[in-house]
Amino acid sequence: MMSPGHAQQMEILVGAIVLIFAVIVGALIMGMMKNAKKREQLRAQELSHEAKREMPTTSEQPEELPLAHIDSTGNVVSDLSVPDLHDAAVVIEEKAVDLAVALKKTEENLFGRIRSLFKTETSNKHLEEIEEILYTSDLGPATVQRLMGAIEDKLSKKERADYDTVREALKEEIKNIFQGSHSTSAGTGILSKIQFAAEGPTVLMIVGVNGAGKTTSIGKISAQLAAEGKKVLVAAGDTFRAAAGGQLKVWTDRAQVEIFSPEGVTDPSAVAFDAVAKGKGQGYDVVIVDTAGRLHTQANLMEEIKKMKRVMSKVIPEAPHETLIVLDANSGQNALMQAKEFHNALTLTGAVLTKMDGTAKGGVAVGLAQELHIPIKLIGVGERIQDLRTFSSQEFVNSLFQ
Repeated sequence: MMSPGHAQQMEILVGAIVLIFAVIVGALIMGMMKNAKKREQLRAQELSHEAKREMPTTSEQPEELPLAHIDSTGNVVSDLSVPDLHDAAVVIEEKAVDLAVALKKTEENLFGRIRSLFKTETSNKHLEEIEEILYTSDLGPATVQRLMGAIEDKLSKKERADYDTVREALKEEIKNIFQGSHSTSAGTGILSKIQFAAEGPTVLMIVGVNGAGKTTSIGKISAQLAAEGKKVLVAAGDTFRAAAGGQLKVWTDRAQVEIFSPEGVTDPSAVAFDAVAKGKGQGYDVVIVDTAGRLHTQANLMEEIKKMKRVMSKVIPEAPHETLIVLDANSGQNALMQAKEFHNALTLTGAVLTKMDGTAKGGVAVGLAQELHIPIKLIGVGERIQDLRTFSSQEFVNSLFQ
């Protein structure tokens, strides 16, 4: 049994041990609290720095978001949706594209090479070289022969050796070519290029191969007509391409014009007939009939488009009042061949040349006027709605020869 003295010593020892343990635990807890507080301070400083980095400076203010637009394929480009065109008239008044700038590639391909020729070649080679340049500029053989005839018949040998004289001779002859195709007038807006019906709706039939910009051109024409106060109905007659109706729907929604696309109807002639009947019965000003992007080399497909044209005349004898072909200027001579085939099948009343701003083959416009004698009504020189603009041969020639 432990003596009282030993018991007292044990109590003192245990108390000391407990005290030491409490001090150690307390020290650990204090250290942990200090570390936690320090970490919170550091985190607060980091968040403050991040916030400062994310705040734009005066020179780095966020840019104004662009309005949504529709590209050449008919798709909406932008995160913003523009469901209507209440401000279409305002949009169309924006600064127009300088045609001389849009035709720069064509000018360099044609007259740029002729200018270089006069700097490097002797005069007795000029005619042969000029002829070769004209042939490779997508003017078409008949156009080249007419232009060469103007140089050979109207200029002396001395004059043929002078670039400025040759240039003026070519300029005047190209002006004469356009006069023969009734493409001289600039007009004031898209309305000036359309032959409107004396009464009832005016029917526009739009043809052309896939990829030429047909759907986009229909959308831009619809938007401009709507901006002029016209009640427009667009018939989705391209029933063979699944995406065509969807692309056209985007455009018609944006332009606030109605689309006629009956569900389950796959016969394009039935769509055309019913659309013209609806346009006549419900007081539309313009009915625009889209067609499938047929290959002009496939006779059976061309027959289908000829049928569409015939059935429209059953409703309105004069319909379609305009049969317009949309041509991609980039395709050069192929565009000219397309126009010939469609003209033979449908008797075109005009042409719409797209993508003139991005091609060196704008000379096809001259070939089109010379070989088919149909007016070029509209040209596309950019992505905006107003960049599908009326064609003036005088403006075109002056820009090409500037």
